[in-house]
Amino acid sequence: MGESYVAFVVELVFRGNETDRLSFGEAHRTYWKRMAARGILLGGGPWRDGTGELLVCEARDRGTLLRVLYADPYAQAQVIGELRVREWNAVMGHVVLAGLERSTGGAGTHERIRGGVAAPTPPSVREVAAVREEVAVREELTAHERRIATMMLDGLTNKQIAESFTVSTRAVELHITRIYRKLDIRRRAQLAAAIDRFEAALAC
Repeated sequence: MGESYVAFVVELVFRGNETDRLSFGEAHRTYWKRMAARGILLGGGPWRDGTGELLVCEARDRGTLLRVLYADPYAQAQVIGELRVREWNAVMGHVVLAGLERSTGGAGTHERIRGGVAAPTPPSVREVAAVREEVAVREELTAHERRIATMMLDGLTNKQIAESFTVSTRAVELHITRIYRKLDIRRRAQLAAAIDRFEAALAC
C-alpha cells in the first residue's frame, strides 16, 4: 500500500507590529517556496487585512506538519501569536488538492503524485538515520543563530547582517563560526544543503 497523506488548513495569526514581520518576511516566503516545491504547501496567502495567513498543506500526519510549521522563520522569530491547524476533506468543487497514488509496477512500490509530478523515491533506512542524526545537530542552533543562517541564505553579507542587528561585524562572524561548527560545515556555500537536509528530515 502507498503512504496516505492528510490535507490541512492552517491559519497563522500574527502578533507584534508590521515592522517585526517585515524583518523576517523574505525568509518566511523563501521557506514556504521550498515547502511548496516539496509538495507540502499546496497553496495559501495572507489575509487582506494583514493580520495573518491561510495555508493549505499536505503531510503524513499532524505531528509532521507541526514540525514544518515550527521551522518557519516567522515561528522562530515569535511573529506568530496563534497557530490553528485543522484536518480538511476536499470533497466539493474543483478537488485538485486530493493526493493520488499509483503503483510503479514493482511489488510494494508506490509513487506519490501531486499535480502530475512524481515525488522523489522515499529514502532508505540508512538515509533516514543519517538525516535524523543531522537534525539532532541542527536542533542545537539557537533561534538567533537560525535567523542569521536564514539571512545568509538570503544572500546578505556579514556586514549587512550586523547592521540589521545593530552589532559589530565581528559579533556576527563569531555566530557564523558557531553555526558552521554545529552543522559540521566549513563555508557559506555548504549552508543551503545542510539546512535543506534538516528541513527534509523534519518532513519525514
